[in-house]
Amino acid sequence: MSLRIRRSSRRAFLGGGAVMVGLPFLESALPRDVRAAAATAPVRLVYIFLPNGLDMATFRPTVAGANYPTPPMLVPLEALKADFSVITGLENINARPDNLGDHASGTSSFITCAHANKSETDIRLGVSADQVAAQAFGSQTRLPSLQIGIDGGGGTGNCDTGYSCTYARNISWADATTPLPKIVDPKQVFDQIFAGYDPNETDAEAEKRRLYNKSVLDQVKADATSLSSKLAYTDRQKLEQYLTGLRELEGRLVTTGPVVSCTPGTAPPAARGLAYDVHVRHMMDLMVLALTCDATRVISFMCGNALSNKTHPFLGITAGHHDISHHSGDVAKIAQLAQIGLWEMEQIAYFLQKLKDAPDGAQGQNLLYNSAVFVSSDISDGNRHNHDDLPVVLGGHAGGRLNPGRFISYPNTRNQPKEKMANLLVTVLQAAGVQGATLGDSTGPLADL
Repeated sequence: MSLRIRRSSRRAFLGGGAVMVGLPFLESALPRDVRAAAATAPVRLVYIFLPNGLDMATFRPTVAGANYPTPPMLVPLEALKADFSVITGLENINARPDNLGDHASGTSSFITCAHANKSETDIRLGVSADQVAAQAFGSQTRLPSLQIGIDGGGGTGNCDTGYSCTYARNISWADATTPLPKIVDPKQVFDQIFAGYDPNETDAEAEKRRLYNKSVLDQVKADATSLSSKLAYTDRQKLEQYLTGLRELEGRLVTTGPVVSCTPGTAPPAARGLAYDVHVRHMMDLMVLALTCDATRVISFMCGNALSNKTHPFLGITAGHHDISHHSGDVAKIAQLAQIGLWEMEQIAYFLQKLKDAPDGAQGQNLLYNSAVFVSSDISDGNRHNHDDLPVVLGGHAGGRLNPGRFISYPNTRNQPKEKMANLLVTVLQAAGVQGATLGDSTGPLADL
């Protein structure tokens, strides 16, 4: 079934029930002249966190530039070679912990590039790249951003040598003290994407619902106006500011435009009982669905929390991932770590290919062309716990603003300045149209992406 927003009056558009208070600023709902100016497809941003680092020996290409031989770990991405870049040598100095705690500090700094205050209760960090984007253009979709993952858990307690679990379990931060918890249940993610809509609803039922429900904003305004005469002067001023906000919101809900449709398909199962590999695949599908339906244009996904000790029985690996990453040079453990990394790249290849298969925009473009997908980890080598020479896969073309298809190796030698991870993230934000953004210790965008 299709989800449709049809040509209708403003009042009918507003009369969709309480969920419609949070309606997106839809380009299809803009006046024609404004909509024509916004005809270029928007850039979507996706941030994917892989825990415990990677086996850099099988991840790193041996030759820089566009014609690099594909290293073993990246073989699953071979068919998409022109659609992503491999980047090494970047440093996230703020990810270094105060003494111990590399995983929690590296995870919290993943896309904030800020230094976490080491405490279980005094939480201080910084805004994350995805939320810089959400603040810039999140109002254009129903969900400003979507935070999802595999592992749950609360934010209280000590998760890594004195670091709060908040640091270990969140990569998205609205500001220095506000982490944005992720959804780990596929069914709940599906419901979040399509909140307020019934995919089985007929056109007649939808119209009946619109006519039956009065505008939530109209009801609020009527109640507020009635209340005004009973309030003191200061409270009346506050109320007037509130009503002004409502009027501004109403002004954005102009519904002239063509049919907008989206096919959600069948809802995925709940997380309980799902095997790890099946869980990850459902989340990959949901991310594509959210972007295809334009429910959001900013997504963060944690393939596991910091210190994730997931087993991979579907690969024949029964030891925990974090335990394996502390290989101490053990050849068997290194081989298992490389095998896990290969499987992770298979999931990235699956996701990028689904984006590429989804048409988007004019002139034969697709979602991958109009996206930037950042993939990395909290550390580089799990045994060394280092926060320099971080592994990065940067997928997508950002609507032609990025130049993928290369291996970019920044110098990573001792006693010499290293290129900042924060500058890469700022470059991606700029490619998405967020000008002048700063993040963590950033000094400006990179020139060679």
